[in-house]
Amino acid sequence: AVVGAKCAEKSGGRAMKIYVIKGEEGEAGYLKQSIKLPKSWSTKQMTDVLGLFVESYNKRYPEAPIEASQWHLERPRGSTLYPDDQVAAALSDYCDVWCVEGAVKYKGPPPGTAAALEAKEAAERAAQEAPARVGNGPEASHWHIKVRCVALDRGGMDVKSQWKVGDVATVTIEPHATIGMLSNRLGLMVGAHPKHQRIYLSGEASTGEPLGALAKLKDIMPTDLPVLELVIQVPKQTRVVEDVSDDEACTGPETEALPPLFPDECADFEKQAQLKSDAEARLAAGDSPAALALFSEAIALGGPSASLLCKRGDLLLALARPLAAAADATGALKVNPDSAKAYKLRAKARRKLGLYDDASADFGQAQRIDYDDSVVPEQTYVATRAKKLRAKRLAEQEKENADDNT
Repeated sequence: AVVGAKCAEKSGGRAMKIYVIKGEEGEAGYLKQSIKLPKSWSTKQMTDVLGLFVESYNKRYPEAPIEASQWHLERPRGSTLYPDDQVAAALSDYCDVWCVEGAVKYKGPPPGTAAALEAKEAAERAAQEAPARVGNGPEASHWHIKVRCVALDRGGMDVKSQWKVGDVATVTIEPHATIGMLSNRLGLMVGAHPKHQRIYLSGEASTGEPLGALAKLKDIMPTDLPVLELVIQVPKQTRVVEDVSDDEACTGPETEALPPLFPDECADFEKQAQLKSDAEARLAAGDSPAALALFSEAIALGGPSASLLCKRGDLLLALARPLAAAADATGALKVNPDSAKAYKLRAKARRKLGLYDDASADFGQAQRIDYDDSVVPEQTYVATRAKKLRAKRLAEQEKENADDNT
């Protein structure tokens, strides 16, 4: 679902690249899809972008397709993009957009309906009869409203926005628009929900009352259109930390020493192949210690394949030696960086070691190389546990910092 560079060149303009994200990394059905939109898409609607992503998603997950009509886009997370929002107004180059479950109605009549056709014809007639005049005069059909941020408190939230105190945003908007409509436009620019914004006339942020959401710009703005003042105040976030139960599969590192290092070059390929075959036979017979000794002897000859290292790693993991198993998986990845088996082995070993962030990353890489339904339950568990543990650590750190400041 990527619109190629050639398409962008034909449009006569620079392509806009965006990233559409569904789900959380490590969860089943997660997808972060890069999409290139040519300049010709600037007047298209967000419903077209959603359709493009859904098409790509359903190709990636044909066993669990989704319907575009039951999903919507948000940018930033929690701020809804409406189906009939225009691409140029709603998106910017290299922005992140989230695909979230839940249908969202159009601002205006849905495309393809008689009402939509009538509205489009009316707009075209109005444009022909009275071309838009953009400026700051009383007769202009659109005003350039400048808004300066004078105070900013995100309440501890981590927001991907470079907006800071002193920055000025310019919004092109109709004189009959309300302060609430201005806040909606600003929300995408400053990364703040309208309910967390307070807008004041120039010089009144510290002493006056904020302008009401229903107040119309033409009724409250002086004729010279002074710079408005913006205060962003996000309530302090209270983190609710879930209890993290014990993971019975987490055994911790073993006390045995790691297997010795091996030469890069194999001294005897035929002997190595025979030892590998003998080891597999002993393993099938249930003699794990003998199989481990034979696998180790074969590897000690040097230059083992990724497959041979993974076989011994699997056996080491079954013998409750996750540290050694993780070492064999890492060695296998040096031989073959695209080994999904090695990533899955190391992920399982790291879970037993309690390294949930690393295990989640390894599961994710394994699934990207070669998707395997059988590991999804463990992958989901590890990703969820890693997220809970991160939240717990962050909450404990915040509490410690708060105690230090008191």
